[in-house]
Amino acid sequence: MNHQPNSPIQPFFANSIAKSGTHLLKPLLEGIPSIKHQAFIYPGLIQQLDEHMKILSSMPANHFANGHLHYSPQYAQLFKQLKMKQIFLYRDPRDIVVSYAYFFMKFKGQPYERYFRENNMNVRSRCLALINGFNNSYAHRSNIKQFYERFLGWMSEENIHLVTYESLVHSAESQRNELKKILRFLDIEKRPIKLDEIVRKMQANVDPAKSPTFRKGQAGNWQQVFDEEMKAQFKAVAGDLLIQLGYEKDHDW
Repeated sequence: MNHQPNSPIQPFFANSIAKSGTHLLKPLLEGIPSIKHQAFIYPGLIQQLDEHMKILSSMPANHFANGHLHYSPQYAQLFKQLKMKQIFLYRDPRDIVVSYAYFFMKFKGQPYERYFRENNMNVRSRCLALINGFNNSYAHRSNIKQFYERFLGWMSEENIHLVTYESLVHSAESQRNELKKILRFLDIEKRPIKLDEIVRKMQANVDPAKSPTFRKGQAGNWQQVFDEEMKAQFKAVAGDLLIQLGYEKDHDW
């Protein structure tokens, strides 16, 4: 059904794997005329289901929520029940490892920062720890494959638009094309304002200086960090994941 002029945009959810460009996608979406951000929800534990249902079901038109929501059949059913569209943002897990290796060091006393500091870990050592996971009395971290797999179920659900971080940062043209796909998914292309004009407004709304977690905003940064041993350990833990996600065709990289 075509939108009439100024007709409301149905509330939607922008999900993302942490360190996949959350603080890029949010201002892009807020740049859509009349769209406002409502709430952030995380991580999608079953005991949070009722609370999150209240938040999502009470969202008015022209609003969206975002978060890092783990997949579960119960949450998938919630989105079906609400008939709510979801954008799902993901990224090369190798770049997520590198991003986290820097990110955690910003927070003095945070368990992971303490673990890395007390063990005198440099960037390489931190990346290896994040690839393989670690566990001691105050800091537990799953390996990168287990971390990523908590979100993977969303990729095969209906009414979800998949977006790669790489498509948003590869080039201005790539970003424009991806934003147009998002707007079409949300049925916003049917509004009177032209798609190209909305895209320009979305791009103009991004200010990396305002992001508390934005570092380089690059794709493929892992290539400057990973040595052969790091590659081998990543392949052993999550080489198949890269193939599943389409980032590699085989283990020969």
